[in-house]
Amino acid sequence: MDTGDVEVTSAEIARIAGVKPTAVSNWRRRYDNFPAPVGGTDRSPRFDLAQVESWLAAHGREPNIDPEQRLWQALESVRSSLPAADALGRVGTVLLHLHRNPGLLEKDADTGELLRAATEEFAVLQGRTGLETHDDDSGSPSEGPLSVLVDAAVQAARRKSPASVFEGLMARLDQRFPSGSHTVPPALADLVAHLAGPGSTVADPACGRGEFLAAAARAGVDRLYGQDREASAVRLAALRLAFAGALDGEAQLRAADALRSPAFPEAQADAVVCAPPFGERNWGAEELAEDPRWTYGVPPRLESDLAWVQHCLSLARPGGRVVVLLPPGAAQRPSGRRIRREMVRAGLFRAIVSLPPGFAAHYAVPLQLWVLERPKRTGGGGPVLVVDTAEEPPEAVADTAGRLWEEFCASPEGFAERPGTARTVDLVDLLDEDVDLTPRVHLPLPRTSAGDVELFTRRRSRWEEALGSLRSLLPEVPEPGPVHTDEVVTLGELAKAGTVTIRRPSARRADEEAGQRTRARVITGKDLVAGAAASHEEEVDADPMRNPPVQEGDVLVPVYAPRPVARVASAQDAGAYPGAGVYVVRTNPAAVDPWFLAGFVTSGAESRTAVRAGSTGSLRIDPSRMRLPVLPLQEQRRFGEMFRRVARFREALREVGELGDALADQASDMVAERWDARAPRT
Repeated sequence: MDTGDVEVTSAEIARIAGVKPTAVSNWRRRYDNFPAPVGGTDRSPRFDLAQVESWLAAHGREPNIDPEQRLWQALESVRSSLPAADALGRVGTVLLHLHRNPGLLEKDADTGELLRAATEEFAVLQGRTGLETHDDDSGSPSEGPLSVLVDAAVQAARRKSPASVFEGLMARLDQRFPSGSHTVPPALADLVAHLAGPGSTVADPACGRGEFLAAAARAGVDRLYGQDREASAVRLAALRLAFAGALDGEAQLRAADALRSPAFPEAQADAVVCAPPFGERNWGAEELAEDPRWTYGVPPRLESDLAWVQHCLSLARPGGRVVVLLPPGAAQRPSGRRIRREMVRAGLFRAIVSLPPGFAAHYAVPLQLWVLERPKRTGGGGPVLVVDTAEEPPEAVADTAGRLWEEFCASPEGFAERPGTARTVDLVDLLDEDVDLTPRVHLPLPRTSAGDVELFTRRRSRWEEALGSLRSLLPEVPEPGPVHTDEVVTLGELAKAGTVTIRRPSARRADEEAGQRTRARVITGKDLVAGAAASHEEEVDADPMRNPPVQEGDVLVPVYAPRPVARVASAQDAGAYPGAGVYVVRTNPAAVDPWFLAGFVTSGAESRTAVRAGSTGSLRIDPSRMRLPVLPLQEQRRFGEMFRRVARFREALREVGELGDALADQASDMVAERWDARAPRT
């Protein structure tokens, strides 16, 4: 296979050669004939893949590149002349052609002819949908890179099915270059299709790359209508549906702004699903002020979310269902209160589901699903299901929400309340002064049954045990030791000497090589201050050179804290990634004891020169300015053990507090429930 014009990073070379990233850096220093960079930056250079493969072969390291990885590298290499989504669109047409004509995989077809045939075939499919594009697929990028791209697609499709290769590329694209505001994971798309219910026609006026439409097709819907302002995204949506066979039915796709130029007739869809762009300011508020779609109020300029909701309602037939993914502010912002009130009065709401933070990719806030029905007549409306899935593990969210929805649909009046998770609410209860539709506001706190005496007894016994451990760890006045030194050194000086390394927190720049992404646990500055484990998961750079995970024994320091804080990473912390507000200090344990270092960072005695007031009233910490006394390793370890004992006391103190809070909460519930059981009702 020709690999000309394909570029790779140092991290990708390491994966190709099966070595650690540091080995690639060593090769560059040791060998004058190692290929020179052909692009990128000084910090993240890029190399010609053909030159790298030749060099590796000459040095006895025959590269073995997975065909899908090679295809992705070829895609990356044309980004300077073609946006990633457009490049994937061209690859997708070839993969779709191979999918529909599997016999071609057994032949050595001319890449130019293959691309022309694929483009013509896809144009026919596009014509059925009414989607118009003006791409010249025979032109840019240059023949060389385009030929390599097509050849790489063929090789990958011979290893896996063309459909699975395309979905793998789409998943990578979603991670690296989200469509619009966000990207919808498959589990969320399937949940939305489930909430939308059975129907023959589904519309999505902000369809992006077609996640919701594909989920509807999987659910058996054969009439699909999609629109999005990004033509490249709509083309990928068309490809996604074509692989599923959905374009062979009745599907219509348009590339245009649905608020300014709605493409589909009103009141026709059985269901409307949508993940609109969030919080837009330039959505057309002034030019659309008199639009008849604003049945429930003219959306203020800062309420584009409620403009999209009303547009979705206009597309649904009377009795049709609407499911919209929205930011939490749409449920509580004062500027949208009037519109929310009118929607509640009209009886539109069927359910409001709050999702866990991070469940929808690229968003760390708890997004919401609004399930609405366009009324067949004025007035009416029954109870509303409110669900908060914040405590559910990510893999169980869709199943839990779907199960609660089915139970609610089967018997809205008989739905069994789950304190803290789900209940039904009468419309009148939503019409308070704020019209705050956040599910958590309308859910009773979980309460323990008064009859669960066994749990209360266990908690009390556990608290007494923790209190006993706390007493045994009470700090004492340290005995004086034979330590005499006036010499101190800063961590910055130790870092220059190579005894420690200090990784500073920094946000990834938009122009920096992103590399492979993965979902992983992240330790934040707040976690360190609270003494908690990694609090959440998010997408992180998985390149071990740019972003190594935390190791046991690393010293973690928050940028901001009420007082200097440091934690020696435990086995539980190992494998997590540091958040943007966390320094990672890694020591050479043969020279610097990590507990000794962490103890002096935490103490106020030597930390004064390393902190300054932050903008929020907390302290801003700079570990490089922290001072340590210069002591032999044996003395460091002696001090480190004393600091470790203090850390264990802090942990035990925190555990006693948490167990005590749980015990006190249950005791209060038990007293209140005893009153509920005995007090006369009026």
